[in-house]
Amino acid sequence: MQRVGVLWLVPLFMAIHNAEEWVLFPTYLPLVKGWLPAAVLKLVGLPTVEQMRIALLVVTAIPIALAAWMSVTPRKEPAVWLLLLFQAMVLLNVIWHIGSATVFRSYVPGLITAVCINLPFSIYLFRRAAREQWVSRRRVTRVTATLP
Repeated sequence: MQRVGVLWLVPLFMAIHNAEEWVLFPTYLPLVKGWLPAAVLKLVGLPTVEQMRIALLVVTAIPIALAAWMSVTPRKEPAVWLLLLFQAMVLLNVIWHIGSATVFRSYVPGLITAVCINLPFSIYLFRRAAREQWVSRRRVTRVTATLP
């Protein structure tokens, strides 16, 4: 598959993941309220189902917009870079899902797609992007130099 096709999988897999969360979050929310100490709930609060669904729509739209931009722009590197950055955030989300499932000793919405789709796709995508040098080494160096 060509690079553009692979990068269109970023929004596709994000939409699938967010669909899992969209459907299951309403039944999960009351469980979280029961698991968390009252002090934590008072300090950080929890989103409502409506707020969560709005957030899911936004984070589904972002990679679609980036992939569309990549598809129409002659200078693709900025859009490719942003899609890779977005997928890095998805990979952090995978870690969050695994951690939450471990802490709560329970399924959390999004866990299945995080582990079965987003984790293996992230590994594939980042390995391929590095091997084929989809973004300049200068840009990668600049970002990695800021990491602790």
